[in-house]
Amino acid sequence: MTERRMNEGQTPALHSIGAVIATLFGVASFFAIIGVFGLSTSIATLVLFVALAVFIFRLPQDQGTRP
Repeated sequence: MTERRMNEGQTPALHSIGAVIATLFGVASFFAIIGVFGLSTSIATLVLFVALAVFIFRLPQDQGTRP
């Protein structure tokens, strides 16, 4: 039980770190897509964005998370 309480304190910190990393990645991707880093980088980032969106959309949902 003590171990569980210790892990509960780490979760908000890990979520905050993950949120900051995701934000920085999103900003960099946005700038790459609009062409700040050049046309070839813009095209590659857009293709990566679409591929990841399709991949995430096609992932099976966990039975416990369905409404």
